[in-house]
Amino acid sequence: MKSLPKDLKVEIFAKVATSSMFDHCMVKLCCKEFLEAAEDDHVYRHASMENIALVPLPWFRGDKQSWFVKRCRESGNSEIAYREGMVEYFSCSRGELGLKNLKKAALEGHEEAKYVYCMLLMCGEDEGERKKGFQLFSSLNASTSVRRCTKRVKSFIRNMWLNHNYPAPQNHKPSSFCRSPSCNISQNLSTTFSPFLDLDAHSIAISCQYCAADYQLALFRNIIRL
Repeated sequence: MKSLPKDLKVEIFAKVATSSMFDHCMVKLCCKEFLEAAEDDHVYRHASMENIALVPLPWFRGDKQSWFVKRCRESGNSEIAYREGMVEYFSCSRGELGLKNLKKAALEGHEEAKYVYCMLLMCGEDEGERKKGFQLFSSLNASTSVRRCTKRVKSFIRNMWLNHNYPAPQNHKPSSFCRSPSCNISQNLSTTFSPFLDLDAHSIAISCQYCAADYQLALFRNIIRL
């Protein structure tokens, strides 16, 4: 292992850090060469935040977690950008900064950030932004990630204090994405589906992408009112 090129060791340790913060720490104790490779920015960029409390990140001070979070932030860890974006947008009334961090994490491939970012865009009044949000939603929906993202975002919101002065999609009801008068799914949604129920039981039936976006938007608006 010591004889491997540094770049390869960095890639290996990045995989380790993705799975376990503890294992990443243990690797650094092995030898100087491992420590040097394990401290590379690329490793912290992909490090798992699973054992770090969801919120509030800024409250960590003077401990190992604080140092670890700081190092991940400096390295461009998308989970940090997502979490801080959520806190800034929904708790701290810093909507512009929060949306910027959510967008950053979304563009780096963070699925929950992509979900929240596309929902916020679709909640808006600007048709160009709503279209962009719908395109992001469609890519998530195609990858079957929407249900998982919905559950994880809901869990995050429940662990966070909501300041209801955040830029408020709840004060603006966007127009429907599905505007086809002949769409049976759209008609069924208004009578059969409820955003207060789990999507699992209904997702297979929503074959119309526009109706799926409308349903998820209603579900998201309900989540952020919790």
